[in-house]
Amino acid sequence: MNEQCFAIEPLDDIDKRAIRALQSGEATPAQQQLAIHVIVNKLSRSHDVLFVPNDHDQTAFLAGRGYVGQQILKICKTPIGKFEDVESKAPIV
Repeated sequence: MNEQCFAIEPLDDIDKRAIRALQSGEATPAQQQLAIHVIVNKLSRSHDVLFVPNDHDQTAFLAGRGYVGQQILKICKTPIGKFEDVESKAPIV
């Protein structure tokens, strides 16, 4: 089995520190930007070609992983006023 879907670009210590600082709420502005870059580009691989020939399962896995990075970028780049109020459109249960 080709395990391409599990491959990530190696993380440097500075990458790991930035993600840990972001998680703990202690990241500097530079660490915050680096952490988002690492999450979007190295971990979710949202800018990669997310297709594995002859392997639908790995392609689906990569597409799901890439979707996370794409949503993070969408939130970062879309003006707040452009988002729909999700809570007001939620079905009443």
